[in-house]
Amino acid sequence: MEIVKDTLTALWQVIVAGIIFGAGLPALFALGLRALNSGRTINADGTVTVHPGTGGRATAYVIFGFVIAIALFGIVVIVFGKQLFAH
Repeated sequence: MEIVKDTLTALWQVIVAGIIFGAGLPALFALGLRALNSGRTINADGTVTVHPGTGGRATAYVIFGFVIAIALFGIVVIVFGKQLFAH
């Protein structure tokens, strides 16, 4: 019975990590792109008017920095996981 409990616990952790990194991180990146593109409007004739906003740009850069940091952390865990999490 203990092995079933341990297996379900590990499965739950993998599912949560998959949701966060598989869907959450790309969604966060998309929000950064949306924030970066917040000052643009498309006119009726098809031309684009740009009103750059510093708030949207700053938000986008913070989000992009967070996404890059999480991606680099994932790479470090993959490469040095045994040294970091050895018991």
